[in-house]
Amino acid sequence: MGWVNRVRQKEVKKQSKLIKKRVVAGALLVITLIFYPIQKLGTSHKPTVPEPIKATMEQKKANKKLAKKIAWAGYGWRGKEWVCLDRIFYKEAKYDHLAKNQLGSSAFGIGQRLKETSKDPMVQILHTYKYIQHRYKNPCSAWRFHVRNNYY
Repeated sequence: MGWVNRVRQKEVKKQSKLIKKRVVAGALLVITLIFYPIQKLGTSHKPTVPEPIKATMEQKKANKKLAKKIAWAGYGWRGKEWVCLDRIFYKEAKYDHLAKNQLGSSAFGIGQRLKETSKDPMVQILHTYKYIQHRYKNPCSAWRFHVRNNYY
């Protein structure tokens, strides 16, 4: 008798998992149909408002504040190290997270990192800090290299 009950319990669990999966799949289908009408499925989404090509002054100020907070809290880079970072970011893109390299390379964003794809300032700053820490150990070493070579 106990064996039969265990088999039934396993069957019930399997059926409930299957039902849950079907409910989730159905919910996703409904959400998709609500946000993307059938006529638009399969067509590429083109924004009606053109994307900005430069950051506004307010965005640049916010980017600088964000960079400073992350440098201080996340890496302990203060004082001289912050001054070096500030010089790098200002020289490279003036804190513009939409800045493209004028010489035609793939460098993009606040830190003008090669092959940067994100337009999110926080992601760009974090990528740049990780790169500086890995390659130069600290921002002032990166700045000294930049002064000598005009890149870092």
